Amino acid sequence: MSSTVADMVHNGEWAWPNTWVNRFPALENLPNVVLNSEAQDRIVWRSREGADMEYSTYVVWDDIRQMQDQAPWARIVWFPQAIPRHAFLMWFLVCKKLKTQDMMSRWGLNYNLMCCSLCMSGPDSHEHIFFKCSFASQIWNGVRDKADMGSIEENWEDIFDYLLQHAESNRANHIIGKLVVGATAYFVWQERNNRLFSTKKRNAANLIEVILTTIRMKLHTMKFKRTSRVNQVLLEWKLPRALLMVKMNAANKLQV
Repeated sequence: MSSTVADMVHNGEWAWPNTWVNRFPALENLPNVVLNSEAQDRIVWRSREGADMEYSTYVVWDDIRQMQDQAPWARIVWFPQAIPRHAFLMWFLVCKKLKTQDMMSRWGLNYNLMCCSLCMSGPDSHEHIFFKCSFASQIWNGVRDKADMGSIEENWEDIFDYLLQHAESNRANHIIGKLVVGATAYFVWQERNNRLFSTKKRNAANLIEVILTTIRMKLHTMKFKRTSRVNQVLLEWKLPRALLMVKMNAANKLQV
């Protein structure tokens, strides 16, 4: 581990240990090098375009990974004001990768298990839990007005379409909408798991209060542009006017 490049070169030719060559035959095909005795060894990454740059794990990962265009829903999930654990679950939800029982049934599990643990009547599926389930719909109906989404029904496709339309917006009500949907999905999924794997239960009113309290605490960490519409947001969420800022100068400040 303490060897330098110079230790591996004799008379201008590579002198790899036999054990290395046996394990990595490609070493024999490396072109010989001309060393500058006055230069110090350093690690350089040569990109796929042939450019030499300072080595870092970020540079390597960014160079070898498969590049794709950003998904149109990316800003629904990942945005500066997002609550990380909620964003992580939203990522699974948007991609429909949550392990609901309709998905697990494909692994050969008993079909009799496929019952929603929240309402005990519908299927345990993405479409049902978010938020067609009678229990989950109570929660959505209890928080959607706070997100200025009172007209959006308890249907994931409608909710997703609304968020997608405003994914790039920095308006306060649109940021709050994303926070409310993320928190609602997170706590509904958490309650689903609690009921499925334990005897713990919370009623809809408890969960609504938990969701609104969580969002209110998050809003306390933000700064808002001083407008009449923001004043209404502060009043609606019972937030102090100290959160108002005259000048926008931070990534997580909201505008209307």
